[in-house]
Amino acid sequence: MNRFVPTAVAFAAAFACAGLSPALAQGTATAAAAADTATGPANAAPGECYAKIVVPARFETRSEQVVRVPATKRVEVVPPTFKTVAEQVMVAPEYKRSIAVPATYKTVNEDVVAVPATTRLEPIPGTFKTVDEQIEVVPASKRIEIVPATYKSVSEQVLVTPERKQLRVVPATYETAEETITVRPATTRVEVIPATFKTVTEQVLVRPESLRYEPIALPMKAATEEVLKRETAAFLHTRAPVLKTVTEQIVVREASKRLVEVPAVYETVTERIKVAEASKQWKRGRAWVGQAIEVRPVKGFVLGEQSRAAGDAPLVTSDNRAIDDDVMCLVEVPERWETITKRVLKSPATVREVEVPAEYGTVTRQVVDQEASVQEVPVPATYQTVTTQVIDIDALRARGYKFNDGGDIVETPNGERVLRAAAVRGDAARAAKSAGADSGEEGYVREITVPAQYATVTKQVIDQPAGVREVPVPALTKTVTKQVVKTPASTEEVVIPAVYKTVTRQVVDTPAATREIDVPAQFKTIARQVVDTPPSSREIAVPAQMRTVSARVVDTPASTREEVVPAVYKTVTRQVLDQPATTREVEVPAITDTVTRQVKVADATTEWRSILCETNATQAKLMEIQRALAKEGYYSGPIDGLIRHQTMAAVNAYQRAKGLPLDAYVNMQTVKALGLSGN
Repeated sequence: MNRFVPTAVAFAAAFACAGLSPALAQGTATAAAAADTATGPANAAPGECYAKIVVPARFETRSEQVVRVPATKRVEVVPPTFKTVAEQVMVAPEYKRSIAVPATYKTVNEDVVAVPATTRLEPIPGTFKTVDEQIEVVPASKRIEIVPATYKSVSEQVLVTPERKQLRVVPATYETAEETITVRPATTRVEVIPATFKTVTEQVLVRPESLRYEPIALPMKAATEEVLKRETAAFLHTRAPVLKTVTEQIVVREASKRLVEVPAVYETVTERIKVAEASKQWKRGRAWVGQAIEVRPVKGFVLGEQSRAAGDAPLVTSDNRAIDDDVMCLVEVPERWETITKRVLKSPATVREVEVPAEYGTVTRQVVDQEASVQEVPVPATYQTVTTQVIDIDALRARGYKFNDGGDIVETPNGERVLRAAAVRGDAARAAKSAGADSGEEGYVREITVPAQYATVTKQVIDQPAGVREVPVPALTKTVTKQVVKTPASTEEVVIPAVYKTVTRQVVDTPAATREIDVPAQFKTIARQVVDTPPSSREIAVPAQMRTVSARVVDTPASTREEVVPAVYKTVTRQVLDQPATTREVEVPAITDTVTRQVKVADATTEWRSILCETNATQAKLMEIQRALAKEGYYSGPIDGLIRHQTMAAVNAYQRAKGLPLDAYVNMQTVKALGLSGN
């Protein structure tokens, strides 16, 4: 079965010996060397040539979006809204006014005491005093004072070129190793231990029948084998990463908020303050008649409960002719008001936030555009020929020795029984399992029967029976030198540190704040009249006077009724806060750039590919290929059936144009694409 593996050695040998093109010479050389099925495809047919081809990794160009300036959020201030409200402000409070309801009289004729003996109460008018009262003109409030934010400068490391890893090839190292090759395996030599006898004086068997063992020498033969001198290795080729320069915006000073004080708004209002309550007092003298609610003569005047007149003093009409000079007049003293002006809070002091935008700086840095990669180039193994000595089982069989199924010798050509030395020696551990004659580990003896001998007087009896012992025969070795991989080729990642740039920016050390300062209220001192001593009376004895008169008596006593004077209001319009000032976040979209880079989509692989070689390609077949390439317009050289550089260039151009596998051979896919048979 022909299965072909192209190697550097086979290529050189074929090219030098046959004078063929590289494509055909390689296949020819490997056709002679590839006999092991493990070195070629499993489905290879006789007469076919195969080459193990390295299919390089495939890459695709892809574009992706790279964020140059990340998406952020901008804080926008929504100002407060106000609304106009109208409210009722009391100008004069509600109060009650007393209105006199005069008494009604009826006339009766009877003997009555005209003037009973009584005591007359002489009124002592009340006294008033002026007191000073503090009126709040401007109410106490709080003033908001802004404590501005403080800033500090911080130095920050900004990444200019990121830390990256670069692959560096560490080539494989080899060392010369000395390996001991077994020329002849270790065996055992069987030595016979003869039986010992002792002499016995009696008529008995002189020498009984016994067994004697003779070792069997195993023949050796020379064997030649290919020994690995240097293992298959791989040479790694690295490709450095590709960097690109990007420019991005960094924050030099962060966005912040500044607080601005909005002072409180006041308005001036006028308010009436009552400084003296309305009252009723009895005044003596005609001077008060015009203002009097009730008039009584002093004679017989009595002041009863609640400072009302009592007794028999008749009421006097408004006719001044019927009035005595000395009268008591009930006079209504109206309440006294004083108008004051004061400031009231219209809208409280507030604080509004003013956005201070962030400051940005431009930084240029290096970023990885295409990652570093590694390509593995195979280096084939090398072999050397070593000759060793092995047991020649075929020679034993040719001499007539018989073997059992386990590979042990069981009988000599003369029919003598053959035993393993371990079984004769009684070594149970080794006797249980045999390695076979071809292993060189087993020793064999042939069993010979020695007949018995008799004597009349004396005899020899066995003191110790005959036995065998195995003497180890050391293996014969020789030392060969070969190259072995000490450390395989590998790659190591070299860390290229990042490059930073120091940028100084302002950051908030302590944020802006506010504090409240108490603004004390303002007062105004006004003087008002208050009762110091209430009105009173003193008793004066008045003797009774009797006479018969037609008297008018009180039908219903005089009284007063209270009339409510409603409060006076006025409408005041002012601005009040409808919705407070707020903030809202506005999305600032990211700024991106389109970056194009190479992405590996398939790793490098190896595959067996059917090719033309000297085994399956004749000169006529090669001429057919040249004609087909000339017909397609790829070849203009001579039609001579020789694959030279011009022919291979035409083959490769055709493979590229038709999308066929591109390699250094005339592969079968290319032959079939040209419309030719592979045979």
